[in-house]
Amino acid sequence: MFSFPITSQLIRSCLRGLSLLTLSCLAQGASAVTAEPVSALVAERFVAQGALVVDVRSAAAFAQGSLPGAVVWMAGAGEVSVQELERHVSRAGIDLSRTVVVLGDAGDPRAQALWQQLAQYASGRVLWLVGGVQEWQMAGFALATTQIAHKPVPQTLVAHHTVSIAPRMAGSNLRADWLTVAR
Repeated sequence: MFSFPITSQLIRSCLRGLSLLTLSCLAQGASAVTAEPVSALVAERFVAQGALVVDVRSAAAFAQGSLPGAVVWMAGAGEVSVQELERHVSRAGIDLSRTVVVLGDAGDPRAQALWQQLAQYASGRVLWLVGGVQEWQMAGFALATTQIAHKPVPQTLVAHHTVSIAPRMAGSNLRADWLTVAR
């Protein structure tokens, strides 16, 4: 059996490798995709887990039915300024640290624009139900006709910058340190 003495150099080397591994894992989490288009089946799973739902359709269309717990997005069509986005998100009670599902009509460009813009600032997941309310209904899920009033959530929006990481595995540093110490 192979054995060698545990030295302070070995311990430092192990700790350095472990910290590099931890930093690499954190960096990978920070650069992970947080925005994705989803189907009604996937959206339903997130809604059941408490995701916030934002409906970009008109108030009249919303009154005919939307996803349970949805809020109406009143900011109008297209992309809005960061200040206006911050104001509307805060006032509507949309907590961007949680999962958010954005929807409109099937393929709605307003929903897509909001989805893309929220993804720049959200620390939680931002999902776009591409098929909209129509896909939700075709999947057999019920619509709700009442809007849930959310308390305002004051937020300051800061754009995320992805962390560049080395394409190799973090464990390779740890292995290299072990080989150096063992010799």
